[in-house]
Formats: sequence, structure tokens, C-alpha cells
Amino acid sequence: FMEGQDHMMGTRSCFIVGFPSAGKTSFLAALAYSLEQRETPTRLKWEQFSGNQQYLVKLAETWCAGSQVPRTMLNTQQDALHLGLIDTDGSTYDVTFPDLSGETFQAQYIDREIRQSLAKMVRDSGSFLLFLNPEKIIEPTLITNLPSNTRHSEDAESIEGRKRNPLDDDSTAAQLVVLLQDFLALRNWQRFQLGVVVSAWDIVKDDYRLPQDFVKQHLPLLWQYLVSNSDVLFTRYYGVSAQGGSLQSPEEAECLVEQFEDQPLHRILVVNESGIVSHDITLPLWEMMGAQTEDETL
Repeated sequence: FMEGQDHMMGTRSCFIVGFPSAGKTSFLAALAYSLEQRETPTRLKWEQFSGNQQYLVKLAETWCAGSQVPRTMLNTQQDALHLGLIDTDGSTYDVTFPDLSGETFQAQYIDREIRQSLAKMVRDSGSFLLFLNPEKIIEPTLITNLPSNTRHSEDAESIEGRKRNPLDDDSTAAQLVVLLQDFLALRNWQRFQLGVVVSAWDIVKDDYRLPQDFVKQHLPLLWQYLVSNSDVLFTRYYGVSAQGGSLQSPEEAECLVEQFEDQPLHRILVVNESGIVSHDITLPLWEMMGAQTEDETL
């Protein structure tokens, strides 16, 4: 931050993007717990509650108990969550972000439509967090790997004798690039801050030291798009394990909670694009907020 800058940063907005099971709500649950607890220092803390306090408190309790955070559905999504936050430098932030279902973004991709309220949020947001689940990525199929009859078919909507399903047949990278193109178009190609979050980092951390290496390897089209449009997409990369391990069975969840009973936040794993490891899940949000401030001072 600039020396002598007013500690009141004003309203900051962060738009959270991701398809179903990308890790958005798990991130918010760990974030809610991190903000409210006082035992372990984090870059951001709650200064005051605002908005849907009950929803965030419930997420925090679910995370602390080691329970599976229920996936956000269309009928439970939150169009606007408001947080009054303060960082370790004493700067305050009025942060707004949505907790939208992944189906919302899938519908946008398929229908090529976006409701007006959502479009306004995209235009007004100063930063975006894009979530990817390593276990849910559809990698592109090479033309040479398709059966001969499919390659020579004149029916572009048919794949291996069946009707094409965009959500199953289009690569994850292609779908995400289309969403980013939509967002840039809605903002008249004005620059914005983008944090790419590889969720469930505990699954891939033994194979990849840096989150951008994973994106480059498994989503090359997305990687190329982000690099080619770096003048309007200021991108940072994060590997995040919000849960810290598997919660697939009650035994696994109980073992995980007991292991970190004295320091629950140590379940969390955050790796930035420089390979620095932390247990502070507030860092990606704080860096996005700070980047907005830097943009305003250019």
C-alpha cells in the first residue's frame, strides 16, 4: 500500500467462479472459520459481521467439525455475501462476493446468456477467483484419438454415434476460456485481477510444486489464454487444500480433525505461485484486495 494512504480502503468486490465441485464453498467455509477464530494469526480478520451472518457461521462450524461442506445448489446460492474485514496493517475492507452454484456458470456456457443482476456483478467486481478441481478436469481429446467414422462424419453435433453434450465433451479449459471471454466483454475489456485456485491441492502436491505448473500441464488452452491476455488479465496462481485431506468417510474425517485438534488451521494448505507454503487461507483474498488498490493508484 502507498505510504500515508488512508486505512479505509472502501468497498472491494471479488467474484468467485467455478463449475460444480470446484471447491468454492469449501474455500468459503475454511475462510469463514479462519476469519472468526483468534488463536492463529491470519492476514485478514472479521472487523464486523454484515450480510448473511448465519450462513457464514454455519459454514465455519461445518468446516471445524470436519464435515463435508454441502455443495452450493441453485436454490441455496448467495448472490451477495458481505464481509467487514481488517488486515494486520489496520486497513479495513468492505468485501462483497457471491457464493453461486457451479450450475449457474454451466448454464451460462451452454445457453450463452447471463442474467442482468449477474452481469452487473461481473462489471462491478475488481477481482475474480477462478476455482479448479484436479479431479473434475475434462482434458481435450485429440482428433487423432477419435474413431475414423467420427472424424469423417459431417454431423458436428454427433460424437461416436451419440449427441454431443457440451459439458461432458468440451474440455474444461475451453469452457473456462469462454467464461473469461464473456467477463472481459461485459467489462469492455478493462483489466481485472484474476486468482486461479487449484483446489484439493493435497491430491497433487507430490507431483507439482507450483500451481501454475499444474494449469500449464492439464489446461494448456487456459494457460495460453491467460498468458496471451496478460495485459487485461493480471493473474496469480494458488494451490489450496481447504479441508486438508479426505473427508470421504467418517473415519477419515475424525482422524483429520483429531490430528489438528490443537491447531485446526494447520489443516489448511495454501501454496502461492512462488512455492511459499502457508496455512492462511485469507491470503488469496487479501492479495486480490491489495491488487485492486494498486490498480487504483496507477
